[in-house]
Amino acid sequence: ISVRWLLCYYRRRPWPSHRPSLAELETTYTKMGKGSCGTVDAGTDVGLKRSMGLFGSVKELTAAFYDGWVGNNSNFSVAEKEEKDVQEMKSAPRVKRGDKSEFSMDEVVEHNTKQDCWIVIKGSVYDVTEFAPSHPGGQAIYSMGGRDATDVFAAFHDGRTWGKLKQYKIGTVTDAESKATALMKDFREMRQQMVSEGLFKSSMLYYVFKLLSTFGLAVASYLVLQAYPASIVGFMASTFLIALFWQQSGWLSHDFCHNQVFKNRAVGHVFGMLTGNIFQGFSVAWWKNKHNTHHAVPNELHGDQPQDPDIDTLPFIAWDEGQLKNVSPGVRKLVRVQHWLFGPILLFARISWATQSIQYAMEIKDPMTCFIETTGIMIHYTWMLSIPFLSGYSILGCLGFLLVAEMIAGFLLAFVFIQSHNGMEVYGDAKDFASSQLVSTRNIHYGIVNDWFSGGLNLQIEHHLFPTMPRHNLGKAAGHVQKFCAKHSVVYENVGWCEGTTKVIARLREISKLA
Repeated sequence: ISVRWLLCYYRRRPWPSHRPSLAELETTYTKMGKGSCGTVDAGTDVGLKRSMGLFGSVKELTAAFYDGWVGNNSNFSVAEKEEKDVQEMKSAPRVKRGDKSEFSMDEVVEHNTKQDCWIVIKGSVYDVTEFAPSHPGGQAIYSMGGRDATDVFAAFHDGRTWGKLKQYKIGTVTDAESKATALMKDFREMRQQMVSEGLFKSSMLYYVFKLLSTFGLAVASYLVLQAYPASIVGFMASTFLIALFWQQSGWLSHDFCHNQVFKNRAVGHVFGMLTGNIFQGFSVAWWKNKHNTHHAVPNELHGDQPQDPDIDTLPFIAWDEGQLKNVSPGVRKLVRVQHWLFGPILLFARISWATQSIQYAMEIKDPMTCFIETTGIMIHYTWMLSIPFLSGYSILGCLGFLLVAEMIAGFLLAFVFIQSHNGMEVYGDAKDFASSQLVSTRNIHYGIVNDWFSGGLNLQIEHHLFPTMPRHNLGKAAGHVQKFCAKHSVVYENVGWCEGTTKVIARLREISKLA
């Protein structure tokens, strides 16, 4: 009751007068459709503001807290900003259905804003301006404004979603086929071959084992601390095990939210929340909105503005010279030593993500969704604090346990993430789907240990090309992708952990000299 009252007070709105029935929930899920890249619940705040990046800009993070906690009483709150965006969208002049039925790609390119957003899929033009704010996959749809989104759409959605497109169709493009390169035609054939080989089918037995073995890490952490509560070795072993539990839970939530495991989107969402909100302590709504955009435009930079939230890491880290165009002298000083600060910064990565996640969950518009998301996170922290508390630790000791575990988990998570894209090409001009994934992504040698530690994300190239493919089949897909890259003279970067880390640090040092 107290939690419900606090949430309603924070959102300044009454609690819903009734609980939604199963029929109502089913209707909601049906309306949302299945986005294989994951979905964001109805009522979630999506697409009207940029997601913060790896560590979050200090300026953006401060502004987010200000708007979240003080915005209701300020002269210009988050809600008012969103309302302004909506009004601009409604007032923007747009082509009406029937006014014109054929467009060139040059005409489509002009419709690339939140107020006027068109996309092209298989030669048809769709005006998704009014749909985009409620897009189940979050703001990723805006990254495709004015572009051919055929292959991005195919990678993220299953067959049932294609039928929902017709209501947004306003015409066709006259030169779509001429834009399709030989590389993309071969890529589409390769994907169809993998479908026929069953590589997109998941193994339930594999994921049952992963769930049980991952949960076992949390149990082991509790037992170790119970056995050695006064030992520094026992304390560190327990915090390491719980940090490993969070890391492995993150990989599982990633799989569930990409709909790699279940055909039923609702079931995948439930397991995503279990392993995400409760096991790991991250809002899955926040994660989906951020992560789907990253998948659509990895390492893409327009001017000094990252389109990919995962490279939006200033003021601490710059991945490209273009990011330094309009930064302050103080930020330049930080960037000059970024290759020295990089390792220590990773320790605080999870704390930054958790802060962003909580803030995002509390700003979700729909009261029920907000309640579910925040309650899951509350359960997580109550559970985690109970581990040291039941071993006789004081409140301060419990917080110390949590802080140490957060820092270890931050390093374990971020160390895997940086291998995937950091130090790879940062590009400004939009590329076709396959090229954008290949030039910006590297693999780490695969094997039993590497696959387990990284949750299959060491096969990042295959995952980015086929995000709905279960991780246990990515190794089988690798052979196809290597042949594809060799045919088209595209670099397939596959290195070890040490070489990957060396390349990342070398890139940081290179940029630091330009600051």
